This record gives sequence, structure tokens and C-alpha cells, in this order.
Amino acid sequence: MSGPEVRRRGPHWGRLGLIVVAVAALVGIVAGVQALSAPVERAGTPTMPVPAPTGTRFTSPSPSPSSSTTPTTSGSASPTGTASSSPRSTMKSSGAFNWASVTASAAGSQGKLYRYAVAVETSAALKADSVATTISGVLNDPRSWTGAGDVRFALVARSKATVNLYLASAKTAATLCGSDDGAADACTDGDTVVINAERWKSTAAGYAGNTAGYRAYLINHAVGQLLGEKAASCPGKGKKAPVTMEQSGDLRGCVANPWP
Repeated sequence: MSGPEVRRRGPHWGRLGLIVVAVAALVGIVAGVQALSAPVERAGTPTMPVPAPTGTRFTSPSPSPSSSTTPTTSGSASPTGTASSSPRSTMKSSGAFNWASVTASAAGSQGKLYRYAVAVETSAALKADSVATTISGVLNDPRSWTGAGDVRFALVARSKATVNLYLASAKTAATLCGSDDGAADACTDGDTVVINAERWKSTAAGYAGNTAGYRAYLINHAVGQLLGEKAASCPGKGKKAPVTMEQSGDLRGCVANPWP
């Protein structure tokens, strides 16, 4: 008597097929994630620079200032002592002058006599005779340098002058004074005296509403340089500013003063 027939099971192909499909799907997902996270390289150059993130080895150090950087220019001393930067020039420089034809005798009879002629640059648009009359009035005032009796000033024709006094633009002043910088208020070179015409036509804050006083200061400041007077600074708050101190800017607590 034979026993029951035993059937041998072969491989279950349906289940194996499902496993194969699942593995293939998993491999596809992994490959897709890697593709998304990897950078895409394209041929050609970028259309705009993109800086590297800070704090990485790709970040370039901040560039140090180049030695070719143009330094800030400060005022340079004129041949006889004006040592501040010139104001920003707004007046054209014609380089041509009108000479005054008026004359005026010196006040007093003692002291060294300076014979001077006055010229005004044409681009200043000022009348030379009017400027010369103002200058002679100030220099003959007893409150001016002539008051001490050591010097006196005569306004004469150009042919008789030993001193030429110019009212000029800042650029022309630089040429007349042999300086790379124009006159802030005034500059001198030997017997050449230059007053800044742009300042003449304006008024400093310390002389607000007092154009005549400001022009008197410009004249006495310029002639003080001719006489060899040294530049000065404010002696103390509330005190009169020395006329040899530049008074067109900060008075440092001093009171504006146009006289020596």
C-alpha cells in the first residue's frame, strides 16, 4: 500500500516579482535624491558675479587701501604765511586785470613809505577804482597799520608802485603767489600782495551784516603779511581775534576784529 502522494512546491514567482519591483523602486528613489542634491554644472560663464559665503576658505580677505589712492589735500603755506586750504573756487580765472587809475596820498609823514598800485581781475566783475578807494581808506585809517607811525601807504599809478596789490580769484592767486594752493583770505610773495576776490564779494559768519568790516579785515590781514607779521591764533574765548588770524572760518571763540 502506497502512502499519500507528497507534492513539492516550486518557487512562488508572483511573490518574487513583487520583491524585485520594490527593490527597483527603492533604487530609483535613492538615485533621484542624489541627483537633486548634486550641483548642476553648466558650460559657459555666469552673467553676474556671486560672492562666496563669508566664513569659508573661498572668501577673499578685504582689500587693503591701495597706495595709489589719492590723499585728501590740505592747505599748504603760502610764501609768507597763509597756511589754510583755499575755499572751493566758484569764480572763473581770467588772468587779466584792470588797474586802478585813482590815487591817494599817504596819511602822516613818518614811517616807511609803501607805494602801491591796485589791480582787479576782470572775472571778479568789480570796478578797480572802487576797490582801490576802499583799500586806501582802510590803510590810511589810524586803526590800521599806519596808526603806530612806523609805516604809511600811498596809492599810486602802476608805473610808480613798489608794491602790487591784486584782487584775484583763488586760482590766479596761486599763480601770483607761487603756490600750489590758492589764497584762503590772502597771500603774498615778496612785494606782491593778493586778496581773495571771492572772499571780498562775500561775508564771513563772524562779520554777518558787516561787509565793510570784513573787507577791512581782508586788507589788514593781507598787508600784515607784507609787513612780516606772524600768523596768530585766538588768545582766548571772548577776546578780539588778531587781524593776522584767519577770520573767514571758525573764530575759535574769539570776536571778529578787522584792525591790528
